[in-house]
Amino acid sequence: MTSIGLAAAIEELRQELYQAQDLGAGQQFAFGVEEAELELLLELRDSGKGDGKLVFGVATLGVGGEHSTVRTHRLTLRLSVKDRAAGGAGPEISDSESGSWGEE
Repeated sequence: MTSIGLAAAIEELRQELYQAQDLGAGQQFAFGVEEAELELLLELRDSGKGDGKLVFGVATLGVGGEHSTVRTHRLTLRLSVKDRAAGGAGPEISDSESGSWGEE
């Protein structure tokens, strides 16, 4: 199983943010990162599993073992949106008709 340490995970995030920043240059809508939350979970599991067996008369005995490791990474970014065409104000997304989507 491939593992990644905390320093490598943060550096990967930093590089992704640099790339997003470069791709957003000159775009009308800009996104600012207000908050970043990185959650790293490590779960170790041990469980028994019958792999071998010994048969003696009518009795059967099975033994074995299993070990697994699970790593989970979750990243949450809270973004603010700015409309550069409106002087950096928040964008206004609207429709000339009022009402909910379900109304016809």
